[in-house]
Amino acid sequence: MSDKTKKKALTKNKDVQTKPVAIIDIGSTMVRLAIAEIDDDGNIRPLEFLQRVISLGKDTFIKGVIERERIEECVHALKSFRKVLEEYQIIKSNQIRAVATTAVCEASNRDVFINRMYIAAGIHVDAIEPAEVLRLTYLSFYSTVKKEPRLLKSDLLITELGGGSLQTILLQSGNVSFSNTYRLGSLRLRQMLETFRAPVVRERELMTSNIQRTINQFRKSLPDNISPKIIALGGDARFAYTQLIKNKQNGLLAKISLSDFTRFTESILSLSVNELVKKYHLPIPEAETIGPTLLTYVLQARSFKQKYLYISQSTMREGLLMEMAQHKTWTENFRKQIVLSALKIGRQYNCDEAHAKHVAQLSRHLFQDLEHEHFLEPWYELLLTIASLLHDIGMFISNRSHHKHSLYLIKNSELFGLSQRDKLLVALVARYHRRASPKPTHPDYFTLDQRDKMIVMKLAAILRTADALDRSNSQRIKNIQCSCEDNKFIISIPNINDLTLERLAIKQKGPLFEEVFGMNVELQTVES
Repeated sequence: MSDKTKKKALTKNKDVQTKPVAIIDIGSTMVRLAIAEIDDDGNIRPLEFLQRVISLGKDTFIKGVIERERIEECVHALKSFRKVLEEYQIIKSNQIRAVATTAVCEASNRDVFINRMYIAAGIHVDAIEPAEVLRLTYLSFYSTVKKEPRLLKSDLLITELGGGSLQTILLQSGNVSFSNTYRLGSLRLRQMLETFRAPVVRERELMTSNIQRTINQFRKSLPDNISPKIIALGGDARFAYTQLIKNKQNGLLAKISLSDFTRFTESILSLSVNELVKKYHLPIPEAETIGPTLLTYVLQARSFKQKYLYISQSTMREGLLMEMAQHKTWTENFRKQIVLSALKIGRQYNCDEAHAKHVAQLSRHLFQDLEHEHFLEPWYELLLTIASLLHDIGMFISNRSHHKHSLYLIKNSELFGLSQRDKLLVALVARYHRRASPKPTHPDYFTLDQRDKMIVMKLAAILRTADALDRSNSQRIKNIQCSCEDNKFIISIPNINDLTLERLAIKQKGPLFEEVFGMNVELQTVES
């Protein structure tokens, strides 16, 4: 490189603004700190990684509560992290994202734990749901697999066994086809062996039986005759990678023969916890979990008749860093995955997809035109879209009261990427697309706080209007123009002279819209 080019590069580097950020991940066996630098272009440069061994999972999965001693260990860890953050000038709340997963989420004293972390260390911890963990896992993994487009064209089963849960995501042609979290974890397996006081000779048999039962459970939800490549994530998988792969390549997927991986797993299972600590210098919590974790990956690969297993360096923490770099939580690709998940559910229940898609399109149009009336964030447009796509799936059970059946089916379906709260809002919006308006005495609705009740009413009012516009289920009304005039919400429809059917539907469904927005809905036909 010439001196002139070097000078130009240096000048460019000086112009690029960077910001240090931190991710704190409180898991079942470890509390981890990842510090990175993010520039204006969204590039991420890792700076430091620290971790502390704290066995929260043992408390939660055995006793259901995090003991005071463990809480104070976490306080000590976060205080020590705080000193490191100050050295990097990471002092603002928007520079730090701290999350806790299963061990904290399932603890009966989770609020006490979270409050203690904030009061003692000044760090706000979010206890994130399994759906959020799956979303972050997908985000980080997808950024890696995009570098290997040939692999992305294959069916891929992304799997990670943590201390308290097994996470699975099936990608087909790069899109999420299935995702779920199961109450199977390495610490739970250890707890099961201790509870039954299984002799050493039977431990392997009992672990295998429990793991295989879960594998058989999620296989029933996958397409028949599918044989996806297995992508293993997590610290235990990465440890196996360091032991089995000589020529390491950062950021790429490592391909390991199942026979080699199985032999290594057998060698791990043959050693006691103390022997693993001594031989591999592992912390005790990792020595306790590595055997069950690797065995789970072996059994998954065998179940799908795979000869190879892939190990990814992706972590949930990378997903959190990517969100901070992009300054947003929901990428367009991720929104697409949520919609595809909803369409899959609709097909499962034989819904009229053309009608559902058309109502969703009309709902989005109405949502945007009512922006200055509903005052809702763009995220709720997506929830309205999902409710529109699924509002009629209850017909699979019965046409009578199908809106109530839709509520039940949505609540009990696996919608990728949506939290429990989001899924409940979607289910209620779909439930109120017809018949009675929301009432405080209605089950599920009465559990919402006042803000969420208003969100459901606003979105349901919009969905009712959109559904009325396709009352004929023929998608004949394609283009609409909306305006607000004299306490009326006027929908102008070009080139359709007879709107009798739609006006009748608006008369039936319109009262909720009038109640929420203070305007009557009026349909007008216009010449284009």
